[in-house]
Amino acid sequence: MGFGIFIGILLILVGIAIIIRVVFNIDIPVFKLFIALLLLYIGIRLLSGDFSPRHIHAGENAVIFGETEFKGIPKDQEYTVIFGEARIDLTHEAGFSETQSLKINTIFGSSELIIRENQPIRIKADAAFADAKLPGANETSFGKVSYQSDSLNLQEPFLDIEAHVVFGEFKVLQID
Repeated sequence: MGFGIFIGILLILVGIAIIIRVVFNIDIPVFKLFIALLLLYIGIRLLSGDFSPRHIHAGENAVIFGETEFKGIPKDQEYTVIFGEARIDLTHEAGFSETQSLKINTIFGSSELIIRENQPIRIKADAAFADAKLPGANETSFGKVSYQSDSLNLQEPFLDIEAHVVFGEFKVLQID
């Protein structure tokens, strides 16, 4: 039974209880009945395993209460992870005609960025009560940390990443 159906039935029962009270002068404790039925509904949903959080994907470049893998840079140049996990694979991004920007927001979740060692890249991470791990033993739990790859030349196009982490984890893995 869905939550909408449950609320509909509950409203009908409350309406019937009010009619019985007015017409027949019989007092039915509507509030106590409402609480009892709500607790029964929650208990049945928990026992049936149907009350567990669902995987909710909030668009093509955001994840909420789920786990997903992103590849490449999205059109709006931003990924968002809330109460979930994401792997962001940028290993196939190469040969930029202009500097590309990417913003990664992680709130109460975990983000893992995968890059190649030879990619021209700059990463700036800002953490608040979180864990931000960048290559080269650059890491912070509160504050800012940055990383620049050895192949980065600011006069040529590169990948510029800005990561914000709040009560979560952001880590960068380099592969060759």
